[in-house]
Amino acid sequence: MTEVLIVGGGPAGLCASIALSRFGVPSVLVERHPVASAFPKGRALSIRTMEILRRYGLEDRVVAAGVPRQEGLHFFFGTSLSDPGHVRNSNLPDPARAALSPTFTTICSQDVLEPLLREHAESLGSGTIRFGREVTGLEQDESGVTATLADGGTIRAAYAIAADGAAGLVRERLGVGMSGEAELSRNLNILFEADLREHVADRFSLVYTIANAELTGTFMTVDNRRRWLFNLVHDPARPVSGDLVEVIRRAAGVPGLDVKVVATQEWSAAARLADRYRVGRIFLAGDAAHPMTPFGGFGMNCAIQDVDNLAWKLAAVLDGWAGPGLLGSYEAERRPVGADTVAESRRSLLATLDSTLVLPGVSGPRPTSRPSDGLVLGYAYDRPGAAVVPDGSPPPAVGDPIATYHPSARPGHRLPHLWTDRVSTLDLVGCGLTLLYGPKGSAWHEAEPRGVPLSRHQVEDEVAGALGIGTDGALLVRPDDHVAWRSPRLPGDPSAAVADAVETVLSR
Repeated sequence: MTEVLIVGGGPAGLCASIALSRFGVPSVLVERHPVASAFPKGRALSIRTMEILRRYGLEDRVVAAGVPRQEGLHFFFGTSLSDPGHVRNSNLPDPARAALSPTFTTICSQDVLEPLLREHAESLGSGTIRFGREVTGLEQDESGVTATLADGGTIRAAYAIAADGAAGLVRERLGVGMSGEAELSRNLNILFEADLREHVADRFSLVYTIANAELTGTFMTVDNRRRWLFNLVHDPARPVSGDLVEVIRRAAGVPGLDVKVVATQEWSAAARLADRYRVGRIFLAGDAAHPMTPFGGFGMNCAIQDVDNLAWKLAAVLDGWAGPGLLGSYEAERRPVGADTVAESRRSLLATLDSTLVLPGVSGPRPTSRPSDGLVLGYAYDRPGAAVVPDGSPPPAVGDPIATYHPSARPGHRLPHLWTDRVSTLDLVGCGLTLLYGPKGSAWHEAEPRGVPLSRHQVEDEVAGALGIGTDGALLVRPDDHVAWRSPRLPGDPSAAVADAVETVLSR
């Protein structure tokens, strides 16, 4: 018997184990594969994901293991890797973007990241990790979930998280349907080794998009030196001739390049969304809930943010400081984000690929590319069913909500990053609820809602003003960094105000 069963040992499942262990919640993770994925997919870790990994104590290790930012945060477009007329766009942090967070996007491929996550998850003690164990059946009743394993064993848990991927068993067994497109493009990943450093030394990038009369594909750096992934997009109307080594040579524009093909992987780019994120005691997360195209680098990041949202809610309910109704907010909050992210990943695919490429069900002009800061940092939990208390303030006016991010401490939004006493406001958020209040709001320090872990921090005038709480107001922040409630001024009974907010947010 354990508190939470996690099905799937990819980044979402491993981060779920880490997050639950931080709250002291026992969990068992089962993954059917004996080892982590060898393919270097899912390489770009967004600002928001890096904030979560920072909270988990992993930021420095992930940055050290990844591709240096000055090499990886660029995007190349050309007819070949050697095209002298190529275009190269940069995503390096300018001062304005660097001020949005205490961290920044990092390039760390999944085959490097997963062992780091697994090692950290196993070091925390509360989570058990079992690779090479396959779930073949999952049943639930009023008190829990029972998983049947291929070896005949069973695991009983209070709740289960299905992070077993787009083709996983759990969603199918639950009968949850999906909307969207299952095959936007057909793709072949070619993992290979070749010394391309001299050919890319003046154009280091994360992604090298190649489009010419013969093929469309992307070189994706693993180390910008010898290890590479080439994603070839298949077009039945325009087949590619020659063996894979010759395909890579033509895409690189380097005849005679010494190439060693290590492995290949066929897959289809999908853009789909599950009709439900929850069935009883079982929750869908990551690709099990929203398989999306790899274009834009959204999939793994959205998955990690799913389980960061869910873990604290499971912990609060299991530990008794929240009512079970809180768990309903997971779907209410994360499914709209999943829908927006799936749509943007589809848009990014169409914007990136050669406009002459034949894609199923796609016609007309392709969209142009755009930034995604608003989608990555600006998503807000402000729809019905969210675990927040609205304060009546309007959402920030940002123009394109996908491209543009405007920091806001409005309930439902991610707490803005501001430096206070040489730490980020995000670094003040603990494993319970966190109360931030202005320099004249010392009365807030007396607030002690019954049975709820609550930390309190006073912030300076400038920080309080930026958070919209003035010198004597307060802000209640959830463990996932999202603002739950805001009081711009000190009420007559601050303790009662906090208690009322807590009762609402936690469904008590």
